[in-house]
Amino acid sequence: DLVMMRRYAGIGLLIVGCAAALVHQARHLGLSVDETSHFAAAYAYWLGEGGLQPADAPPLTQAICGWVPRLLGAPRPRDTNGWKERDAYLIGAEILDRPNIRARRLLFYTRLPFLVFPLLIVFLLWHWGRQLFGEPVGLCLAACGALEPTIQGHGVLINSDVPAAFGALWFAYAAWRYWRTPNVGRLLIMTLAVVLAVLTKFTLLPLAIAGFGLALWKGPRLLGAIAIPLAVYTGILAASQFQAQPVPQVEIHQLSGAGVPDWALPGVRMLARLPWPLPFVRGLLFIGGSLQGDGFTGYMLGHKIRGWVPLYFPLAWAIKFPIPLQMLSMAGLAALFIRIRRREAGAADLLVWGSAAFFFGVAAISNSHIGFRHVLPALPFFILGGGFALARWSARRAARVAIALSLAWLAVSSLHVYPNGISYFNEWIGGPAQGWRYLADSNIDWGQNLPDLGVYLERNRIGRIKTFIFGFDNPYHYLKPGTMDPQTLPATDNPALARDYQPPPGTYAVSVNFLTGFLFPPGYEGYLSYFRRRPPDAHAGYSILIYDVR
Repeated sequence: DLVMMRRYAGIGLLIVGCAAALVHQARHLGLSVDETSHFAAAYAYWLGEGGLQPADAPPLTQAICGWVPRLLGAPRPRDTNGWKERDAYLIGAEILDRPNIRARRLLFYTRLPFLVFPLLIVFLLWHWGRQLFGEPVGLCLAACGALEPTIQGHGVLINSDVPAAFGALWFAYAAWRYWRTPNVGRLLIMTLAVVLAVLTKFTLLPLAIAGFGLALWKGPRLLGAIAIPLAVYTGILAASQFQAQPVPQVEIHQLSGAGVPDWALPGVRMLARLPWPLPFVRGLLFIGGSLQGDGFTGYMLGHKIRGWVPLYFPLAWAIKFPIPLQMLSMAGLAALFIRIRRREAGAADLLVWGSAAFFFGVAAISNSHIGFRHVLPALPFFILGGGFALARWSARRAARVAIALSLAWLAVSSLHVYPNGISYFNEWIGGPAQGWRYLADSNIDWGQNLPDLGVYLERNRIGRIKTFIFGFDNPYHYLKPGTMDPQTLPATDNPALARDYQPPPGTYAVSVNFLTGFLFPPGYEGYLSYFRRRPPDAHAGYSILIYDVR
């Protein structure tokens, strides 16, 4: 019993501390942009009023949190102005904008179910790590996961990115255990992991194919051939409340544009004859179309980007993944090459590094470049892969000292930006204050820092501030009435008079996404270049920069 208590004491304390930090962060951060859409979709799901646009909220995201606004008696989506267009962004923003339902309280409680996923990632890094490398290395890997800013920063949001990272990690772990001992019990656990992964993110559907192939290889083949497709299909139907029908021809015609290769189209068309939930099908088509088409407008190194930009995610990894974890990953790759040369590599090497390469590579070759969060499923594998290096070299005293110093560096770097892990950038570029010069969008500015702006105005006794604020959050949840003086933004239906804004004297709050100009119409990208040419006088969080113009 004493041995068991010591074994679980470290990971228990780590998870408790991580949970406390996540709860504070969930309460602190303002409403991020995509949360409005996922909130509305989840709430509508629990009311039986689905079919909102865009259809990018996966079933599990909707199922795990939509009960909260229903329990708290939030206004129904049908009663909003956004219902006419069935626009999830407008519906969610309108519901979370209303002061009479205490929108901040509603947002906080709806976020809480998502906190389980970063905690599960930390636990699974420890659990798998100690089985592969021993107890000390497993605890070290769990600490790395608990301190990784992107995992923890996005882990408190109503979104599918961190749940997908857990789904991918659990599938790989279940596949590893099944690979080592292919019996019925482990096949069923792997099947359950496949189903959960598919329901957390549309882009994880290939894991069903991977699990199916592994089952056919390892056996029992007949059970695997039946259990995995049937479980995935039943899980999709159950998560969609068994509302299904054959796929309409208009959706079938969109398959090739959503990334389905020509050789697979006949089989997919045959599957489309089965009853499927239309929201799930449309979600697949929406995500596939955004990955294969022109995607969304992004920003990199001072320029607006669109379409295929293969260097986007390597750059994001270089400047948003903590340097100690980069060194750990590189050491893990060195250990992998040694293991391959000595013929020591096995299933764990393949599943860990193969998963990291797959999730990172798929994002890199896609046409969607709006945030490092899109490679979140790869990050736990980069950390876990470093365990091979720790196991090989940690017996040396110099290595243990280097590990301790690296963990201390990671802790200081991560806690320095807390609770704004969304905006984390590493020391290669000077930290998060310099991040906007390289990347924007959900890498730094998702509209989450209005609470910090309210605190800044209160502390500095600023009575009125001119604003260029990005996002759907209601400023008057945090600012006194009359405090804000919103400035004109260039738009296609309301172009600004001048292409280079010349600010009159005053105090200005400028969101990074507007500062960079990539969201403005063509020709107006330099509209706020006056502010870009000078350093800010302060910042609220890291996504809102403050300027005193005299």
